[in-house]
Amino acid sequence: MTDSINLTQDELAGLLEVLKHPDHQQGLEDRYLTVTAIEHRARKLTRISATISGDDPLNEWTLANPTVRVALPEPPEEFAAIPGVPKTTTRVYTLVEIDPATRTAQIDLVVHAEASPAMRWLAQLRIGDRIDIVGPRPHRTPGEGTPRVLLADSSALPAATRLLRTMPHVDETFVFAAVPEDEFAILQQEISALAEPITAFRVEPHGQYPLATAFAEFDLTTDASVWAAGEREDMREIRHRCKHHLGLLSEQTQVFGYWKYGMTNTRLDFARLRATQKGLAAGRAFTDTDDFEIEL
Repeated sequence: MTDSINLTQDELAGLLEVLKHPDHQQGLEDRYLTVTAIEHRARKLTRISATISGDDPLNEWTLANPTVRVALPEPPEEFAAIPGVPKTTTRVYTLVEIDPATRTAQIDLVVHAEASPAMRWLAQLRIGDRIDIVGPRPHRTPGEGTPRVLLADSSALPAATRLLRTMPHVDETFVFAAVPEDEFAILQQEISALAEPITAFRVEPHGQYPLATAFAEFDLTTDASVWAAGEREDMREIRHRCKHHLGLLSEQTQVFGYWKYGMTNTRLDFARLRATQKGLAAGRAFTDTDDFEIEL
């Protein structure tokens, strides 16, 4: 059973108001997807193919690293004791493929053994089902620099593979993937179709800080560009090395904690909302909060 978040109804309402801030809403659209296929790409990786609602040209959807927030059809377990809670739990996913001409999109989901809103939803999902979404939101992309280094666990592999396809080529790219062997085989297949010289390394996805440990042994110059996404504390170690040991500029260091061991994504989302709410009250811009400095 997930522990409840200690909030009053008014406190929850105040946090949800943060989501209505113009800087957060900019460019977002309420849409829905209609499922056309469900493919088990690897033992723990499932791809959902779908069509995008509407008949407009989808000009704003051709992004290098687009994400959408998916509404899962059950209220957040963490808010069970609070009146007036949202009727859906939401999760953010990368659109690993999108074709505006055919209005088709694909999302890859990591399959977990543990019960969760996402896993219960995925188990019941069928072709023809409707998925309510909000998006697209452009997620950050690698900064300028050579070599380009991408580090990703299974949760970030869809974003990493899309970036390999959509970003301008550089002279040298290295990919560190902390994923099972069958997912690494998919990555290698993606790379083989690209003209850019890319070297990929598989990292055992177990233990503490798998990507940071592998990255610590990799020599880089101050001209490099680093993009990394995955477990929050693993990412924190990577960013620390980039900033304090390699001397990379913030523009060259794009590092994101997608999830955190022992914490639901709902809890992580609301910790971010709290931090943003405090920042706005202090007169800071919506995007000024350092995600790795948020109190959890």
